[in-house]
Amino acid sequence: MLEIRNYILEHRLVEKGDDILVGLSGGPDSVFLLYALDMFKESLGYSLHAVHVHHGIRGEEADRDMKFSEELCNNLEIPFKKVFVDAPKLAGEKGMSLEEAARILRYEAFETTRKEIEDKLTAVTGGQETENSRCLIAVAHHMDDQAETVLHNLVRGSGIRGLSGMEPKRGFIIRPLLSVKREYILSKLKDNGIPYVIDSTNLDTRYTRNHIRSEILPGLREINPEASSHIARTADILREADDFFGRLASMYVDKYAEIRNGEMTGQEGTEISLPVTELKTYPELVRQYVMIELIRRIGTPLKDWGAVHFRDMDKLIHGPGNAHLDLPYKMSADYRKKRLILRINQEIFSIKRRKNNDGASKSSDS
Repeated sequence: MLEIRNYILEHRLVEKGDDILVGLSGGPDSVFLLYALDMFKESLGYSLHAVHVHHGIRGEEADRDMKFSEELCNNLEIPFKKVFVDAPKLAGEKGMSLEEAARILRYEAFETTRKEIEDKLTAVTGGQETENSRCLIAVAHHMDDQAETVLHNLVRGSGIRGLSGMEPKRGFIIRPLLSVKREYILSKLKDNGIPYVIDSTNLDTRYTRNHIRSEILPGLREINPEASSHIARTADILREADDFFGRLASMYVDKYAEIRNGEMTGQEGTEISLPVTELKTYPELVRQYVMIELIRRIGTPLKDWGAVHFRDMDKLIHGPGNAHLDLPYKMSADYRKKRLILRINQEIFSIKRRKNNDGASKSSDS
């Protein structure tokens, strides 16, 4: 348990006076996380809460998990909240997998509960935010989960960012268990006689993560028993590389990019441009990070961007010029006068329509 406490301190996951909200499913990982954080709360000086999300699936089994989680928190005298969501409905409406819908709703419930706790803390201090009015969300991802994430992203074709796995802390979310393996968690629960429940869907290998967990990783451990720890360590190295390339790209954009809003260009939207003559001398990886930074600077979410979009932009700047490309979030890219120009448009502006409009403009000018 000392290893977990040291990991929390090393990565500065919590501060004295924080409130920590544990996402409690009732399974072994989240139960262990709850007990571990309950053990450290006095010495590290934080308060503990728990939330359980009922996803509207698995029927009586899900009801059992919710009841178990509530009783566990009552026994430990930890404030507990249960939240009901409808994952099948969201999956049907959005055309996504049930697993993804459940994940989205679960984290929405975590964030809503976190804000409620912060609001109560702020109310106690008379509406003034203090060092004691911050609430963090603790989730139970461990080293084997990290390895699963990296392998999953690897087969999906992710770049450095995807292969860097999960961060110890991102925003209000903390992961105190990334330094320990699943077998460590299970052995501690067994040694201390701590009960937990099992979600039967975690045994269904039709889900990609379950397949990796139950078949791929065990095979890798036959090759090397420390496979999970080596994969997790590689993720740490790649996270450092991702941070380095991100900072390099930020400095490059600071030096060379120009940002103009619609009022300056006489058109709708915002525009950012960058000379590419020098940029084209750098490796493709560096060019991609610069493009990511341009997208971030213009204020566009990166969620739906894939490798194909960056490859298309790279082809654009290596072409003859005077070329156009439509991109996600009503963005467009143009390559003119040796500059890459990204714009946010009010609507998608296809190259065919662009040519027609250019022709119409020339006719009206004449």
